[in-house]
Amino acid sequence: MSTTIQDDLQREIQEKLRQIPTAPWVRQMLDHYRRTGAFRPQDLRRLLGDPNRAVEVGPNASLSSFFSSKTPASSG
Repeated sequence: MSTTIQDDLQREIQEKLRQIPTAPWVRQMLDHYRRTGAFRPQDLRRLLGDPNRAVEVGPNASLSSFFSSKTPASSG
């Protein structure tokens, strides 16, 4: 019974996510990729993070320390 409830919940979540419009920066990224066959560096950084910054993983990783050290991104 619980798997039926979980499946219904999963379907409901997926449907709600499909209804969310694509962000303008994502449309621009995809348009650039379609035209050039490559992603812009700023798009990769936005998706994957700063390649020069270490990633903390493991049981002692702290999300609060990650967010406190994050500086606001400039829009543009």
